[in-house]
Amino acid sequence: MNRPDGIYQEQIGYSRGSLWAPFHAVGMVARLRGDLPAEVVEAALRKLKVLYPPLACRVRLEKDGSGWLTREGVGDLAVEERQGAADDDWTGLFLEQERIPFAFDRGPLARFFLLRGDGRSDLVAIVPHVICDGPAMVDVMTDAAELLNDPNRKVASPHPPPPASWKTMAHAATDNLLLRGAIGVANRLWPGKREGMGQEEYEEVHRVYWATRKNGLLAFVLEPDETAGLLARCRQRGLSVSGALLAACLLAEAAGRPDRRTTLGNVTVAVNMRSRMLVPPGRAVGIYASNISLAIRPRPGTDFWELAGECHGRLHQALGHRSQILWPLAVGEIKPAISDSLLAALSTGELRRRLGPLSRLVKIGGMNPGLDVSNIGRVELPCARAPIGLETMLPLPPLWPGGGIALNVLTVDGQMNLILKYRLDQNNDAGVAGIRDRALQYLAESS
Repeated sequence: MNRPDGIYQEQIGYSRGSLWAPFHAVGMVARLRGDLPAEVVEAALRKLKVLYPPLACRVRLEKDGSGWLTREGVGDLAVEERQGAADDDWTGLFLEQERIPFAFDRGPLARFFLLRGDGRSDLVAIVPHVICDGPAMVDVMTDAAELLNDPNRKVASPHPPPPASWKTMAHAATDNLLLRGAIGVANRLWPGKREGMGQEEYEEVHRVYWATRKNGLLAFVLEPDETAGLLARCRQRGLSVSGALLAACLLAEAAGRPDRRTTLGNVTVAVNMRSRMLVPPGRAVGIYASNISLAIRPRPGTDFWELAGECHGRLHQALGHRSQILWPLAVGEIKPAISDSLLAALSTGELRRRLGPLSRLVKIGGMNPGLDVSNIGRVELPCARAPIGLETMLPLPPLWPGGGIALNVLTVDGQMNLILKYRLDQNNDAGVAGIRDRALQYLAESS
């Protein structure tokens, strides 16, 4: 809700538990036709912050640790201009920026960069995941492109949407009953004098986390005819594209190993929750997503479509199990001081040290290597033929502390854009390039 004095404010939902995560930077690249000057982009951003106020907010914490986004005392969104000589300069920019802590206490939370090249400009948005998921980033960047082409467009600030939380999601009283009971006990037993994190503690956790980590990014595409062929083959077999994506990545990773067994058997798949909310949020930024965790370890020699069928079946079984989808929101009911403590222990490696050999048995929480897949969906570009044409968009994924591989997928005007993210101490560039090539072969040529 807005304050009586008209200043925008919005409560953070279940994602408050990951507010201080040093590994949760996400973003989007909008590739635009033409060489744009920074002042034109900044004029569009002044209207974009009206449409999506959280981008230009800061975080205000209450005494109980709950978080609010507020525009109070926060300036305009700015864009930093850089030269973009190569088509993939955005990869280095994102890998650089995820190592820099967000100014949660001051804002604005979103960072924008303009990479100017020969006849094209890449507008890059980087935000903390706590305020934005993949579908929301698509809305932000398509609206940014429309504002660049129509600087006279009238915009109005939206009413703050309901936060995604256990209370705003459709559920039954029996859903996640044991988990919620355990959380209730933990909340009652947690010492009240132990407070959660703040900006200073977050920046120290961020420093410790990134002192020992370095990530890589690799982008590739399925051309429109290849994408259409994959969709047709999936429809013919009654399978989802997400099932095929999982199968391609698991088999591609296993094929590069001597024993032909994948190390990515712990699979996490993002689930869009907007339609499951009691009051759908509409076109708004925020995390309106959950995830489901699966253990899928293909046997050596497993056929691609056989594995795609298994992945599809497991996914749809989980999607029909409401408690499995809702568990992250149930966990979001834990006291912020507890979640902050657990997050700091996970990020600094202290949790792994405490658990010792038992840490290998942990299936959730991103402690161990796995495969994280987010298929954002399909979008038809609204202004592809406009003077400042939006040519494509590229999603930038986060990566859990345990590493493995994160895959973000966005199909734009019939072309499937895929981004792989990985830890360089676990996977070198050549090894991931091999995974990419084999995955492409499965997706483009399997029949």
